Amino acid sequence: MTLVASISVLATSQTALAHPHVWIDANTELVFENDKITAVRVHWVFDDLFSMAMIDEFDQNHDTRFFGDENQTVHDNAFIALSEFSWMTHLRKNEELVTFSGATDFVADITDDRRVTYDFVLTLAEPIDPIKDAVSLSVYDAEYYIDVAYTQVDPVVFTGAKNLSCYFEMSEDEKNRIYFDLVAPVRADLNCSTKVANSNPSGGLAPGDFVLVE
Repeated sequence: MTLVASISVLATSQTALAHPHVWIDANTELVFENDKITAVRVHWVFDDLFSMAMIDEFDQNHDTRFFGDENQTVHDNAFIALSEFSWMTHLRKNEELVTFSGATDFVADITDDRRVTYDFVLTLAEPIDPIKDAVSLSVYDAEYYIDVAYTQVDPVVFTGAKNLSCYFEMSEDEKNRIYFDLVAPVRADLNCSTKVANSNPSGGLAPGDFVLVE
């Protein structure tokens, strides 16, 4: 078992009782098709120490990048094990967890400051209508061996929502506390509404419009 693959084992062991051992900064992107959510695109950046361990283990040619077979090795020996933990990404529809049908488009890389990154897409078995249903998205490891946290800048973005206006609200999820009820993970609650049609599509002036002339 590789060092990174052992995360899934350690996360359920007594060693996890102390505190997080791995830290991840996360950005997420809700992907829309026909104004329904069909996938979640995820970007992770690992902490310096764990990144160093991963580079030592998987960067076989020591070029500080993961290419070709190296990328596949990371996937097969580290990333694939995270499916048991829903890839530490928790989408809820009307407070019920949504099961992802799988993860695709996985790419591991290394930043210029030697931090390992993961990019992947989690697909939904069925699209979710954010107008009809309450939707929230959280990133966390329920065992708290890994501390996954949203970034301060662009933690949740949207793509493909053509006829919707969406935004999110961050809060602590007191309903779904983790780590023996000691930690309330942060959740992003999605708010979407149908865009109001432009009543003046020609772009000309409507009655009552004022124009400043200098």
